[in-house]
Amino acid sequence: MISYRRAEITDMELLIQYRIQQLNDEEEHPDIDIRDALHTWFERMLCEDRLYQILAEEDRQVIACGALLEVGLPPSFFKPTGKTGYITNMYTLPAYRRNGYAAKILQMLKEEAARRNIDRLLLETSSWGETVYRKSGFTPMDWWMQYILKGGEY
Repeated sequence: MISYRRAEITDMELLIQYRIQQLNDEEEHPDIDIRDALHTWFERMLCEDRLYQILAEEDRQVIACGALLEVGLPPSFFKPTGKTGYITNMYTLPAYRRNGYAAKILQMLKEEAARRNIDRLLLETSSWGETVYRKSGFTPMDWWMQYILKGGEY
């Protein structure tokens, strides 16, 4: 049975590991070590409650994850609170792909964004991840995709 939970500071090494795996799967194989930078970033974002990361687990093994990063932009007519969410760290282990876990995590992140009074969500996607975002209501916008929670269209 699959269970979902919010990541905590004690999950730091796991978050780092999955982020690096995601980047490698997206064919970003640089020759630099970003583990320390990721540790600092995850620690700060989790402690400031700006990162809301969901972990999907089966038998205590994380099989998928995804996160909502709350960012502040200047308020505008189309984003009156200035609160914008960035969807990041979406990753599913290869053996578990195409089973709806990413879609479930994405729905949970959208619900959290609504609780946080976020106006819109943005994300960047790989070509193989685009379908799940489109099915969830995201629309292309230049190189970004967006999901409008409230307000209007551009």
